Amino acid sequence: MDSDSDSPASPPAALLRRIQARGPGWMEAFGELVRIHEGWVRGFLRSRIRDWAAADDLAQDVFVTAFRRIKTYSGEASFEGWLRGIAVNHLRNFVRKRREQCIGGNDELQALIDRGADAFPASGDESGALDALTKCLDKIDGPSRELLNQRYVTGKTVREISAESGKGYSALTMQLHRLRELLAECVQKKMEVPES
Repeated sequence: MDSDSDSPASPPAALLRRIQARGPGWMEAFGELVRIHEGWVRGFLRSRIRDWAAADDLAQDVFVTAFRRIKTYSGEASFEGWLRGIAVNHLRNFVRKRREQCIGGNDELQALIDRGADAFPASGDESGALDALTKCLDKIDGPSRELLNQRYVTGKTVREISAESGKGYSALTMQLHRLRELLAECVQKKMEVPES
């Protein structure tokens, strides 16, 4: 079977047949299949998840699922495509389960809010960003301020806040997303233009 250096090596058909038939040496054959594909599966997931340890865990889950479902692989599509489909499904489930951490995409701002002042050195842009964040937070009051306090000061999850307040989980998630975007924009403006 021909393959170029940019694409993962396809497992030989004999290897797949032995695994699917549970013939002699099928466990070793599956280990070989994992060895052939684990590099690109990890790379695929690591390129989409910032937490590489979580990506590695997901890669293991992909191969566990492949192990369980290998008999359903018909060979109509490429094996790599079949495996990538499993990886995409695991990735979707991961993002869905961690939605309150993933939504918004403002990871640096999230880190500033979560860690607080003592997590950053007193020199460089980090302290300036923290000062800007403090000034931007001072402009927020009322229910939005209370929501930020519950989420980032008290450390409650969005589900806990939803249960206590009676507000919908999705509505709160979107409100937090908008607040993070507003705060990120405010911090960026303050960092660009020194106050007089």
